[in-house]
Amino acid sequence: MLQYLENVSLFKFLTDEEKARLAENCTIIKYKKGETICKQGSFANHIVFLTDGLGKNYIEGSNDKNLIIEIVRPFELFGLTSLFKENVFHLSLASITETNVCFIGKKIFADITEGNNIISKNIIEYFCVKAEHYFKKIAGLGNKQLHGRFADAILYLSKEIAQSKVLELSITRKELGELAGISTESAIRLLSELNHDGIIKLEGKKITLIKDNLLEKLSEIG
Repeated sequence: MLQYLENVSLFKFLTDEEKARLAENCTIIKYKKGETICKQGSFANHIVFLTDGLGKNYIEGSNDKNLIIEIVRPFELFGLTSLFKENVFHLSLASITETNVCFIGKKIFADITEGNNIISKNIIEYFCVKAEHYFKKIAGLGNKQLHGRFADAILYLSKEIAQSKVLELSITRKELGELAGISTESAIRLLSELNHDGIIKLEGKKITLIKDNLLEKLSEIG
């Protein structure tokens, strides 16, 4: 368990004793692709992180219309907002691929946080980084048309998640649409258009960015 905790950037500032205390209050559960890990609005008594694979956190909408806020990578903490406000998960978290998830007892996490000023400072920095991402997301959804939002989603997956021009992330067309804030049908149509125009190359589920400078332009003009 300790090897997993040491991969969480926030936990690098813990003492060996604090890491041991956390390890005693951790449980790892395996999830299949597409399973819900944390449900929006449900009671939050754990802080969680993936040890492998990918997940997504999203706002649940009516008629199965969800908005993906971000793709969750291994060792990124989820559920921190429940430490400070309502004792519930404010977003849902689900697995995109098969993954193992570590659940940390929230009470022991809060106790350690209160006694470690460095951790508290880094949690504040964590929220600042997340806030910047959320603000950009809101601005994009509010100010950009379909092509601009879709370009943002593709560039986000390339730069932030895959860190490559080749995307092989097991993300469905529906999830791609939810990440861009558009319908599945629109996502499929835009993928076809970009492929036809030689901006990207589609090979099954693999997406290769060919002219990412044009995607950047689409993002800029909205």
